[in-house]
Amino acid sequence: MKNSIPKAVFLLFSFGLFFLSCSRQLLDIKNQTYKSYNSNSERGYIVSFKLNDTAVVPKSVVINGIVQDISKANKIGDTYQINMIAQTTLIHNYKVKFDNKENGIYFEKNSSTFFQPVKFKLITD
Repeated sequence: MKNSIPKAVFLLFSFGLFFLSCSRQLLDIKNQTYKSYNSNSERGYIVSFKLNDTAVVPKSVVINGIVQDISKANKIGDTYQINMIAQTTLIHNYKVKFDNKENGIYFEKNSSTFFQPVKFKLITD
């Protein structure tokens, strides 16, 4: 009985530290949306989100298992807009990248990469 109380306190303390360290990585992402498009020669998504934290750099975005890298050209102010190509005949030898992760964004901070799940809102016309 005496050993179980310190173990329980230690486990609660450890869980609290783990929760705090994980919650620090959650970023404030706003206006996260995506819209599908389908032209004669290309299909994909237009993904948009706003990020106020300049200490982290978004590296790639995952929507419905498709991964698209994010470049500096995708940033306008504090908003990112990415064209995710799912299928194309316009770009010769274009290969779509896939990931098993849920919808979200890969970020880089201090030379380490982490993934944050994001609930993107689908825009329909």
